[in-house]
Amino acid sequence: MPRTPARKRQNPHMLQREPGSTMPATPALPISGGTRFTMPPPRHRAPAAPRPLLHTIRRLRALGRDRSGAATVMLALSFTTLMGAAAVGVDVGSLFLAKRQLQGIADAAALAAAAGDIAGNGTAAAQSVITQSGQGGVTIARLTPGAYSRDAMIAPEARFSAAASQPSAAQLVLERPVPVFFGRFLTGRPAVTVRAQATAARMDMAAFSIGTRLAAISGGLPNQLLSALAGTQLNLSVLDGQALASAQIDLLGFADALGAQLGREETSYATLFDSDIPLQTLVRAMAQAAPDLTSRAVLDSIAPRLGTQAVRLSDMIDLGPLGQGAGHDGDSHLRVDAFSFLRALLESAQGESYQATLDVTVPGLASTRLTLAGGGGTAHSPWMTVTQARDVVIRTSRARLYLETSLLSAISGIATLRLPVYVDLAEAQARLADISCGGASGEGSVTLAVTPAIGTIAIADITPAQLDDFSTSMPTRPAVLANVLGTRVNAAAQVHLGGVTAQSVRFTRDDIASHTPRTVSTNDLTAGIAESLTKSMQVSATVLGITVTTGPLVGAVGTQLGAVAPLVDGLLDQMTALLGVQLGSATTWVDRMRCGVPMLVA
Repeated sequence: MPRTPARKRQNPHMLQREPGSTMPATPALPISGGTRFTMPPPRHRAPAAPRPLLHTIRRLRALGRDRSGAATVMLALSFTTLMGAAAVGVDVGSLFLAKRQLQGIADAAALAAAAGDIAGNGTAAAQSVITQSGQGGVTIARLTPGAYSRDAMIAPEARFSAAASQPSAAQLVLERPVPVFFGRFLTGRPAVTVRAQATAARMDMAAFSIGTRLAAISGGLPNQLLSALAGTQLNLSVLDGQALASAQIDLLGFADALGAQLGREETSYATLFDSDIPLQTLVRAMAQAAPDLTSRAVLDSIAPRLGTQAVRLSDMIDLGPLGQGAGHDGDSHLRVDAFSFLRALLESAQGESYQATLDVTVPGLASTRLTLAGGGGTAHSPWMTVTQARDVVIRTSRARLYLETSLLSAISGIATLRLPVYVDLAEAQARLADISCGGASGEGSVTLAVTPAIGTIAIADITPAQLDDFSTSMPTRPAVLANVLGTRVNAAAQVHLGGVTAQSVRFTRDDIASHTPRTVSTNDLTAGIAESLTKSMQVSATVLGITVTTGPLVGAVGTQLGAVAPLVDGLLDQMTALLGVQLGSATTWVDRMRCGVPMLVA
């Protein structure tokens, strides 16, 4: 028989394993008393997951820990934002390009508007440029005529100001609708309006002066006047005076010579003219700028005799925009005769006011003494300027003259007659009213508003020591013409000059080129000073205490004074011409006119 395998002997300490259980047998715990105890089987566990699912889970976990490819995820998530930004970029670029194009059109249109009559056809000129540009939809939102100040002390945004009359600048604002491609979904509008602003201005300049310009002088009065102002005897002959009167000095040529003397060739004219410069140096520079050898020699002889008083040229001459230059080529067209220039320098060296007494010889008169005082007018007012501003005023200096004349009497019992004449002249003044720039080269003009010198003339006695006190009016009293052996003759006459309203004076281009003067008058005097006074003179005679206003004596005095009045007028005319003032009138010149090319200023 086949041998039955022996049954494997079980360990009594091992628990029995249930049939079908996969758990290992659990050792049986010995129980006292020989009893054997078997532990219950463990709880049932879920079956293990299939292998494909575990693989997927592991891959997902690995993917979560993997950081490569993050940009792709971010790009995918921000794709909508990037598309929106691209759309905005396209619209912004389109608007920027349209803005640049519109600004170019605005600049050109503003220049066109400022080139001509801004108030009259500025809009038409700007519209013509817009039409020629070929850009559709461009409209003029605003065109403002005005003026532009180049003053560095004014903030740039405040330099343009609207002007109703005589505008020299134009401020233009243009508008244009620009279609948007993607922005309409954000704004709800198919187009955006862009704006462009431009300001253009032109500098129309005029150089003008006021006073007298001497073509020729005669007699010894010029030497006496200049010597009195210089405080020393200059010993000028009649020919010397005529040479100075006829020599026309170019002011910028003089400024160049002055800069070379001072070693300041690179200094601007404005800075140079605003400096305190010794009188001797100024006259030497005049000599170098003199146009002929004769006047140069006269000025060279005068310079060493003068003092070292300092003079500031800007008190007499305002170069305006030309003052920013330093050195020039050719003729500046700003000229003044050497005599008037020298006289103005000597007057300025005297300070605010001066007084001088001259003993003058006049044929037909026994003796003549002339006391004059000058200055005392508006401080730092030049008599020549270069400007484009309509508010710049130039003035002559104020002047007072007191003429005491004695003449041999033809009246029985009276050896000589005395004729005192007092003249008080305020400043004449001129202001730039308009610069008209025509299209053709021969067109255009400059208009000045000129106010003649007003004042008072009188036959009267005064206190000569008070003549240079311009702070108060001069007190006058009836003149004593004669006082001999109980016979006293008095006279009084006075004329007040009007003309306080400015008169318009127009200079054409031909007038400017030829330096033609224009004179305006108050028309208060139909004749000379002395002649007008003697005609209206009231004469009274006191004989043995009895005063009469008629009779042979009164008539004879009036007749004799009327006969010598033209001699006195000739002296007064020459004196006022030498001083650069004119009684009841004003003479002006326009030396230069420039119609500026418009330029963009803001």
